[in-house]
Amino acid sequence: MMWRRIPFTAINLSVAISAIRDNMGLFLGASLVSLVGFVWMGVLVTAGINAYTRYGFWKTVPFALFSYYWTHQVLTNVLVVATAGIIGRWSVIGEKSPTFGRGMKEALTRARTYSFGSICFGSLFFGIYQSIQGMSDFLWSKRIPCLPNLLDRILRKINYVVHELNEWAYVYVGLYGYSYTSAAKNTTELFRNKGWDDIVDNYLATNIMFMASMAVGLLTATCGLAFGVFEYKIMWSSGFTNPTTDGFLVGFLVGFLMSSILLSVVTATVNTLVICLAEQPVRFKVNHPELSNKLEGAWSQMMEDAHSDMS
Repeated sequence: MMWRRIPFTAINLSVAISAIRDNMGLFLGASLVSLVGFVWMGVLVTAGINAYTRYGFWKTVPFALFSYYWTHQVLTNVLVVATAGIIGRWSVIGEKSPTFGRGMKEALTRARTYSFGSICFGSLFFGIYQSIQGMSDFLWSKRIPCLPNLLDRILRKINYVVHELNEWAYVYVGLYGYSYTSAAKNTTELFRNKGWDDIVDNYLATNIMFMASMAVGLLTATCGLAFGVFEYKIMWSSGFTNPTTDGFLVGFLVGFLMSSILLSVVTATVNTLVICLAEQPVRFKVNHPELSNKLEGAWSQMMEDAHSDMS
């Protein structure tokens, strides 16, 4: 079943890339959001070093992790909501945003104002979840007893909530301006009614973008490691106590942050097209018949495969 998802995912991504070509203003907006993330990362690292020196590990690292993950989620989802608005208009009424023009500015403004509360609320759950997961992994690596087991139990408890408050909800926020909880409920009901819930739960497009972000993060981490090895005096004078490890870690976090923000445009485009196909198939086909047929055929074939595997 998993191998059949690869060509299915490839079709979804190819249709999304075609949509992005008509709306290149999305990447200009993504570059702006990534720049904000880069500046914020510099502030976090500087503040984190000073706080770590003064207050130690337990009063610094957990809060720094939470700040990183939550802000990362907020910046990414601001872009996701804006992308959903742009791609939704492209799908339903055929409007294009080839430059950073009025459409993109309006979409980003809505995401940063009217929908910002929903974005922060939804991102909060993922920020908490990822922070606990990060601390648990770190403590397991240090072989510290008891506490990792407690954190893993907490993760299992909130995993259901994180699953229900899914990433697809941000598409509804961008398309219709719903609150986050209402959007999550509507997307869950939509996929359940269409019979797509199992396909969505095992969707590979998001995983592919995550692996790409990890690859970029490892590349920048290698650069950070090299800087720590050859320019360790600068690292020491900047407050880093372990130049090689700290250089690797900071390089990874910066690379992963910026690449995941940029690639969220692709993921959001795929998700928006799927929602539009499910809710507005006629309008989608009128404006983009070839892409609509291609995407609809892929989902129909995937449904047939899923039913044949169940029978």
